[in-house]
Parts: sequence; C-alpha cells; structure tokens
Amino acid sequence: MAPPPPSPPSVMLRTVLLLLRVLTAAFLVITVALVSTNTVTLDIQGTSIKMHFNDVYAYRYMLAAAVIGLGYAVVQLVFTISQFATGTIHPFNYLFSFYGDKIISYLLATGSAAGFGVSKDLKDTYLALIDFDSTDPVDNFFSKGYASASLLLFAFVSLAVLSVFSSLVLSKRPIQGS
Repeated sequence: MAPPPPSPPSVMLRTVLLLLRVLTAAFLVITVALVSTNTVTLDIQGTSIKMHFNDVYAYRYMLAAAVIGLGYAVVQLVFTISQFATGTIHPFNYLFSFYGDKIISYLLATGSAAGFGVSKDLKDTYLALIDFDSTDPVDNFFSKGYASASLLLFAFVSLAVLSVFSSLVLSKRPIQGS
C-alpha cells in the first residue's frame, strides 16, 4: 500500500515562499537592468574611449548568473503560484526546489563575489592610473557594479532562506520505497 501523499505546507508558509520568490525575482530583474546598461565614455587627452560592462569578464559572469537565476526564479514563481492556487504540490517540485535553490543560490553568491572583487580592484587601478576623482564617470561605472553586486547578494540571501524552507518541507515528506 502506498503511503499517503504529504500534506502541503500551511497557507502562511506558502505566502512567505511566494513573497520571497517575488523578492528574489525583483532583485534579479534590477540587477540585470543595472549590469546590462552599465557603460561609460572616457575622454583621455582628447581620445574618447567607451567602456561597456562586457569589457569586464566578472561583470559578464555576474550578468550570466543573474539571468540564469532570473530564469529559475520565474519558473519557481510559476510553480509557487500554482501551488498556492491549487493547494497541492507535485512530488517532483520537492526535489526540484531543494536542489535548484541550492545550486542557483551558490551561483548567485559567486556572481556577487566576482562583482564586488572586480569593482574594487579595477576602480582602484583606474583611479590610480588615470588620476580621476570620485565625481568622474569611472566612479559611476564601478558604483553601478557595486550596486549590481549588492542586489545579487540580496537575491542570494532570499534564495538561501528559500533553500532552508525547501529543506524543511522536504524533511517532512515521507520516504518513498521503504
């Protein structure tokens, strides 16, 4: 005889999960917008140099992590809304949420770390070599990098909290096959 299906999480827990998923998606949308529009034009001794976010490999990685995380957040948001509306959870969603939250949260954390590291190192290097002050476009370029990395870190934190919840939900699920 098959074990009875697990009861879905309470309404309060489902509401918290939904809010955290929306918050994660919002952080990631803003991160993608900030990183992808981050450009600066420098005028050095009469030569105009345009620098884009994709000239910095760590910013590319940060954008890729945010886009992948956003895709995952949207899929999980659809699953969570479906779960909230129907009150039932597909058994596959337990494991998908458990492993997906862990993997994507680590991806977001490494993207954020890469953004913080390169923003600090390159900003210091540019300011030392070119002798800009803090009101110049280089400072604005790297400040947007810091802001994007911060938002990516906030997305990581909210996904890490979701990961704890998915671990709790999975631990209360009966073991199949025994």
